[in-house]
Amino acid sequence: MKRKKISRNKKKNLIMLALFSFLVGSMVLYVWIFNYTNILYKEVDKLRREEANLVTQNRIASVELERLSRADRIINIAMSEINMCTPAPETLAVVINH
Repeated sequence: MKRKKISRNKKKNLIMLALFSFLVGSMVLYVWIFNYTNILYKEVDKLRREEANLVTQNRIASVELERLSRADRIINIAMSEINMCTPAPETLAVVINH
């Protein structure tokens, strides 16, 4: 009869060990998922800041492009730096034969 009592204690200890292992494993898994989620949130935040920075740079570049491609500026540079001149308007004669 004493032999069965030892067997019950072993089963009880084995069940307790399994439950403890499951609990510790669950805690480790929770901490790992929490840490991984935090890393992903930080990366997303970094990418959002980078995107905002790139959008700002894109807007600045667009404004600069518009400023540099104005017709009066191009004509002024062509006349002053390249010594180009505006041609005189041509006269066009249309002859109609009947």
